[in-house]
Amino acid sequence: MTNQERNQLITACCRGDARAQRTLFERHKNPLFTVCLRYARDRPEAQDILQEAFLAIFRDLGQYNGSGPFEGWLRKVTVRAALQHLRRSNVLRFAENYDDLPRDAWQELPDEELAHASVLHIVQQLPAGYRTVFNMRCVEAWSYEEIAAELGIVESSVRSRYTRACRMLRQAVEGYLRNAAPIT
Repeated sequence: MTNQERNQLITACCRGDARAQRTLFERHKNPLFTVCLRYARDRPEAQDILQEAFLAIFRDLGQYNGSGPFEGWLRKVTVRAALQHLRRSNVLRFAENYDDLPRDAWQELPDEELAHASVLHIVQQLPAGYRTVFNMRCVEAWSYEEIAAELGIVESSVRSRYTRACRMLRQAVEGYLRNAAPIT
């Protein structure tokens, strides 16, 4: 799709053209659904998040100014829709203070040797707060500072949640590899 075609599609969507909105949805639903799956417990929740994301996309489409990649803007709106969904579910409450954790613990990274579907399933098993921070940091490449600002928590709590999520994932992966069977 050329920039001119994309701009025409955006303009038509902003006018409320249902055919253009359907085209935009069909073109981007799969990659955005993958983003939603990373934040959701399961496929039905991911579908709910995707629906909320597209409502936000169509509502805010006029705000896209073309300065960056359109797909990146769509991802950002989708991530924010996922975060709003999780906030409404009240799963992003952070009651612990992790200021006393050693900074070297923050450098741990998850293992990366499993098939995509297995990794996704393992990530979905994390508690929502850990899963959210893990996705924002590892998958979306947000800084700790950006995550803290978006979630309304202190940066040390973000670092702690990320470290704990990585530990949980590492343990799950090690268990998976020991048993050579999918984690259910």
